[in-house]
Order: sequence, then structure tokens, then C-alpha cells
Amino acid sequence: MDKKQLPPISKIPAFWEKNNTKIVLGLILAVFTFYITFLAVNLNTAYIPDETYRFEVSRAFSKTWGIPNDVPLTLETGEDLHRNPFLGYWLFGRVIFFYKQINAEASIRQELVALRIVNGLFAIGTAILTYLISKGLIKSKWWQLLPVFILTNTLMFVFLSGGVSYDNPTNFVCALAMLFFIRVLNHKDFTTNSLGWIISIGIGTLIKHSILPLAAILGLIWIVYIIRNRKKILLPDLGNNLKFFMLATILLIVLGFNLYLYGVNLVKFQSFRPSCYDTFSEEVCDNSYFIKRHQKFALPEKLTIVEAFRRGNPEPIRFIFESWVPEMVKRVFGIMGESNYYPIVTSYFQIAFYWILFLGFRYIKKPSFKTIALTSIIGFYALILLIMNYNSELSYGFNKFVALQGRYIFPVISIAFVLSTYILAKVTNKYIRIATLIATIVLFLYGGPIRFLWYYDSVFANWFI
Repeated sequence: MDKKQLPPISKIPAFWEKNNTKIVLGLILAVFTFYITFLAVNLNTAYIPDETYRFEVSRAFSKTWGIPNDVPLTLETGEDLHRNPFLGYWLFGRVIFFYKQINAEASIRQELVALRIVNGLFAIGTAILTYLISKGLIKSKWWQLLPVFILTNTLMFVFLSGGVSYDNPTNFVCALAMLFFIRVLNHKDFTTNSLGWIISIGIGTLIKHSILPLAAILGLIWIVYIIRNRKKILLPDLGNNLKFFMLATILLIVLGFNLYLYGVNLVKFQSFRPSCYDTFSEEVCDNSYFIKRHQKFALPEKLTIVEAFRRGNPEPIRFIFESWVPEMVKRVFGIMGESNYYPIVTSYFQIAFYWILFLGFRYIKKPSFKTIALTSIIGFYALILLIMNYNSELSYGFNKFVALQGRYIFPVISIAFVLSTYILAKVTNKYIRIATLIATIVLFLYGGPIRFLWYYDSVFANWFI
């Protein structure tokens, strides 16, 4: 019988063989979409970190195409919208504006849900980009799915994806930048992908200032790559290259806005971000939330490392293992917002973290430049967070964890999960590889969003409407 005349049922195995990973990827994304849609529609206000503030400022942006001047909430936080990253608010403002054009009678709750759903779309995009990044590092089509599964079952990521947070577009553009960057490292269309990652990370810095260190390490590694491969890099003919000129124009616009924001701040305030007292009156700043928090909880004078050690507090190395890693793991694989929830299996995530590090040292004997580059990106960004958190503890006396948030590591979480999967796939001992894979899947299923949503109407009844 001719192959084209086979009965439909006999084509199923061939269809599955050709599309199996795409089907599984679709199922993973479908479940993730259900999670975040359920949260977007049913979660009460004031549970997503800073959601009330982000939403109200976004509503102010919806009333103008520029940057609003008088937003009462910004006076309470001491944030000058003209001299701080504003693109996230501006994008959210456009969403609310167009939603109001469609539904002029929309309630504030409906506006919130609509904006939450858009945030969810950014998160779904981040998950898809994570899959594409994994294809740039991992050869096995089945192993390429694991980072997406892990990401979409990371509790804080899922929780944040269902709310209004500028972390969601930030995570998306950072993942997009990493996709272009890894394509550069894979020697694919150097010019287009270089422009792609620079534009993406430049957009990220206009949403959140904490992306600046990520931009710096990407730039440094990019320069090293150029030096190492200067004889292999082929530049296109720019004579009639429309794609190049379009990307170059977008890049100039993005760089122009960054120069307007950070360049002016450096010249005027000698800092990437001005303090409250640089832009507001002393009266306003003395009554701002962050100044009040500092006055209430901070020590009269910031400790030095030596003073902290003499008081029995941990020096940086001990702080990493005794406080920083355990607390960061809790805040990534649990929920830290206006209310907190840490699964009982949180300690196992910490074990998994050290286990993957061990496997990396054991089985990756000769890492490639690409592997070293991705490891350096994660390590540098984590180091910046660590320094920031330790400095905060020196100010607050090692008992507040004021600046320690798991979501702050999310700009590099995609490549962290991809690199972890790459390490696991390289384990030559079949029993260790399979056992670790099964344990990983079970851990993320049990400690992920399933149990949280399962008890939404009992244990977490106050969290939902």
C-alpha cells in the first residue's frame, strides 16, 4: 500500500515520532498557562510583591504618553519617575490605556486582571525563550525540555507570573538577550545576534536598573569572544542591508534613552540612580517608606566586616553558606511577597543545588568557552546580588534580610536551569543520571505550584478572592 494511502490511525506513530517533543513542550506550557491564568483571575491584591504600587503607577502612566509628574505613591517611596527606569510602567500604562479603549466601563479589578494576563504572556515568552536557549547548548531534544519544566514549576516564578510586576518583562528581555548571545557564541550571524542581545539588554536596563551588571558582564564576554574569534567573524555587506539598518536604528534609540537616563544621572548625581534627597525635598524623603524603614531597623552606623565578625556575625564566606544560599533557595522555590509560603521540601532544593555543582565539577572536565561564558554570567550576577545583600546586612545587623529576594536572580534563571540540565545530561554514569532526573522531576512537582493551588480554598483561602 502506498505510504500516502495509509489509514489515519497508522500515521499516529510517525506523527508522534516527528512531533513528540513539541507536543510535550505544548503540554508543559499549557499547564503553566493554567497556573498563571488561575492566579491572575483569582489571586487577591497585595500578595504579589509591590503589585499595588506597580499597578497604581502604571494607571498613572495610562493617562499620558510621556512620564507623569505627580503620582502620590512615588512620593511615599521617594522614587522620581523621570530619573529612574520607567519603561515597564510605560508599557503597562499602554496596556491599561488600550484595554480602556475596548472596555470603557472596566472596573479597577478588571484592569488589574487584564494587566496580570499581559504579565503572564511575558512569562510564557520567557519559558519559550528558555527552550530556545536550551537548544543552543543541549543536543538531546528530550533534555532540552527539562529547563522549561523546571522553570514553569519554580514556585516564585509561577507566582510572580500571575501578577503585575516589572520583573516579568525584565525576565523576558533578559532571556531574549541570552538567546541572541548564545547564538553569537555558536557562531551564528554575528552582526544580527550581537545587535539583538545589545538591544534586548538595553531595553532591560530601561525597565530595571539592576540589569546594568548583567549588561556589563555580557559586554565583557562579548569583547573576549571577538578577540578570540577576530579572524573567523564575517561582517555582512552593509550597502543594502535593510535588516542591519533597522536594528541599528532601534539600537540608537535604545542607547539614546539609556544615555538620557543613566548618563544624565551620572553627570548630575554621580550615581546611576539618584537618592530620594537628590530629587525630592527633605520633608518628602523623611516621610518616605524606605527612609522610615532604614531609620526604624538599621543600625546607627553601618558595621565594617571586622566589626561584624567581632560581634559574632558571619564574614562573607560563612554568610554565603549559612545564610545567603539557604535564604535565596527559600525565596526562589517558595513564595516571598506580602505573605510568605515556603514548602516543606525547600531544604531538598538546597541539596539539589549542591549536587548539581558537584556533578559539574565531576563530569565537566574540559568546559568549552560557551560553558565558561554562561557560568561566568551566572556567577558574576549572583556575586553582585551577594555583595548587595551582605552590605545590607552590615547596615541592618544581620537579622532582617531586607534586600534578599529570590526574584532578583530571575534575570539569569533561564541560563542557570539550562546549564544545570547540560551538566546532568553530561553525567556518564547512567544510574546517577537517571536517578537525579527522576528526583528532580518529583521534587519540582511536589514542591512546585501544584500543592499551592491544590490548597487554594483551604490553607491559602485568604490569598484568593
